[in-house]
Amino acid sequence: MEYIGFMNLLKEKAGTIFFLGVVASALALASVFFTGAAYKVQTDFLVSQTGMESKDYYTVARSAEYMGKVLGEVVLSEKFIDTAIATGKMNADMLPTDKRDRLEKWASLVKVEKKLDLGILTVTVYDNDQRVAAKVSQAIAQVLTEKNNLFLGNGDQPVPVSILSGPILEKNPSMKTVLFATLGGFLLGLILSVAALFIRIEVFGRQLHQLPHR
Repeated sequence: MEYIGFMNLLKEKAGTIFFLGVVASALALASVFFTGAAYKVQTDFLVSQTGMESKDYYTVARSAEYMGKVLGEVVLSEKFIDTAIATGKMNADMLPTDKRDRLEKWASLVKVEKKLDLGILTVTVYDNDQRVAAKVSQAIAQVLTEKNNLFLGNGDQPVPVSILSGPILEKNPSMKTVLFATLGGFLLGLILSVAALFIRIEVFGRQLHQLPHR
């Protein structure tokens, strides 16, 4: 009987549930548009070990994986920031002078995705000014491809790092992100609405059953 009552209540409240799903979808979409930067520049890098004497593929692959992991971490470091600024491609004034604030600001501007098994790094720069995003991306690319020896301990010889694709400038958020936020928000709204109805039946239904009959 409780199951039948729950299904009947779902049918009765279908319009309200759908409306709440739409509201949740709108809120998710608004959060995507109003909390992120207006532009993003994405670049894919390939870390290779073509200069290694060993011909063992496994050794080469693991070495490239390790190098990619290290580079992916150091991109967010203070030393990397200073090296990027030293290229002259980006303005140092865009970052705070306090070290902690500087790192936090950089982490909000730069995101790194690592595909370590392939030795691929994807670096995305976010900013409300497309020119700033492009300049920061160029500085990062120069450090990764020409000055990575400063972080890998290989002396004066940098590890071969090449640009696979990019830099690609896009408006942010992307259509994929918009669709994901819209659908995800709608589904979350439906789930929360149904859960609220279920709790209503479970809690208040039991309370009604426990009331003394007169």
